[in-house]
Amino acid sequence: MKKMRAKIKAYTEPRNKLYLDIRELVKGLNKKLQGFKNYYQLSPKGKKWLNRIDWYVLERLTLFYNKKRNNRRKHGNLKDVRKEVEHILVKLAS
Repeated sequence: MKKMRAKIKAYTEPRNKLYLDIRELVKGLNKKLQGFKNYYQLSPKGKKWLNRIDWYVLERLTLFYNKKRNNRRKHGNLKDVRKEVEHILVKLAS
């Protein structure tokens, strides 16, 4: 789980990605998430862990969204981000 979080953070953190639209960032992130889902979905305990990773992805996208808009509240606008990416983001726990 730590490695998955580190890979997600490494993909979403760089400041040079701020020129991307959030939908473009999600499309690139979906490739990594689909690979995680294919590998870890086989485990019976996997769904619990993948649910936590889903939440972490939403947190990282919220941080990206707020950094892009120069918003000082780091974890604000979660509802906006969720509404914007709910149809294009791969859900791991489903």
